[in-house]
Amino acid sequence: MAHKSGLGFALRRMLGEAPVSGRSPGRGGETVLTNETRLRIFQSLCNRPCSHLRAISREVGVAPPSVLWHLDRLVERGAVRKGRLGNRNVYFPSGMLEPEDPEFLAFVRDGARLPAVLLVMERPGIPQAELVRDCGANSHTLAGLVARGVLEMIKDGRHRRYYPAPVLKQKKESYDKRARRFRQVLLSLFAQDGLSPEAERYDRTFLNVRVTLGTRAESLRLLCNPFALGARV
Repeated sequence: MAHKSGLGFALRRMLGEAPVSGRSPGRGGETVLTNETRLRIFQSLCNRPCSHLRAISREVGVAPPSVLWHLDRLVERGAVRKGRLGNRNVYFPSGMLEPEDPEFLAFVRDGARLPAVLLVMERPGIPQAELVRDCGANSHTLAGLVARGVLEMIKDGRHRRYYPAPVLKQKKESYDKRARRFRQVLLSLFAQDGLSPEAERYDRTFLNVRVTLGTRAESLRLLCNPFALGARV
């Protein structure tokens, strides 16, 4: 019979995963986040969810084969999940996203799309020529964002003007409400892996938490709302 008490069960229940008998914490008692490289990868995925392998590699400064090996450990542990965008795998922390959202978020954050979206959010009604000039997006990128319902385009005489689609605001507001739950997922995961987390600050967008890694303490700043697209880490 599976053991249904303790932090390991509580964490798996929050993540929507069935408890597994005899695996506390992690696979065969392994604690994956006490490894500094894996902790950096996990932090990167919190702050840039739905990143692909090469983007993670650039962010943490570790070669792709090593990053992939660590990602596999995090996925096996249940700390990270894997989605798909086109022909690439993307990764995000477990418990962060609703099942229908990883592919949409990966699309928005991929390549030149995110700078274009952020600029439109900052300057609604921006003309296409100005948008292309200031963020480097091309007409194909903008057409894809409009087709996917991320941006809206309105013709104004000779100009094409771009506005954020309502879905972006709706997603952000929805995830504002569930960010507290994800905060608890993070704290439980860190505690289960023996990192002795101490929450220093939480504002529904970011969690600042102090963890113990070996003989030293480290402060992490982690995004809790994946659709707070303009939030700066």
